[in-house]
Amino acid sequence: MKDFAGIIVVGIIAVVLLFNVFGDGGSPLRGMTGSNTEDTYNELPSEPSRSEILDTIRNAGANDIENLIQQSFPLLDTVQTNQGISKIYMTKELTLPEVADELSGQIQPQEISERQSDKQVLVYPDNFVIIQESNSEPGLITIELASDQFVKNNYSPSFFDGLLAYYILDEVLDVDDWFKKRKNRCRQTGDCYGGYGMYGGLNSGGSGSFRGSSNRGGGPGTGK
Repeated sequence: MKDFAGIIVVGIIAVVLLFNVFGDGGSPLRGMTGSNTEDTYNELPSEPSRSEILDTIRNAGANDIENLIQQSFPLLDTVQTNQGISKIYMTKELTLPEVADELSGQIQPQEISERQSDKQVLVYPDNFVIIQESNSEPGLITIELASDQFVKNNYSPSFFDGLLAYYILDEVLDVDDWFKKRKNRCRQTGDCYGGYGMYGGLNSGGSGSFRGSSNRGGGPGTGK
């Protein structure tokens, strides 16, 4: 009888252990300090209709570009480093030229870059707005709101080839010969940020020190 009771106790303990390991979403890493599970974009955040987005942009009454973008587009992702943060917003309702023209029409940039087929940059006193067509999600436009500190300390200067003249970057980033200095730094470390790309998506040519946030999906249209 004692042996039978012992078997029951052992069985209960085994069940409890299995539940703790696999019961919460089937992930043995969940809840462990330092675990890093990668999110994927199986679903993009919902967003308002085209007409609603345009109406928000044109009537938001925002006094800065950060506020205007936050009100108008859903948040897709953030990129966090020890030298700044960049927030990624998105739309599938507007084209790249429409996003650039609507934003710059409401709040005048300090500089407007040339428009390449898949990207354009608006420069404001404290922020860069980097608008790109996703190369992995047809019809998706990403709107990266990056502080000037993030751009200065993380971006690869070659990203801006054909977009902004070198002297403009030196001026807006307030660094003498930023382009040349940053280019040398990128060669030495091999770890410079090359813009945001889908999916999971940092176009970083280096060691992967750029981390995407799990705080995705906020902003207008959430929960629709």
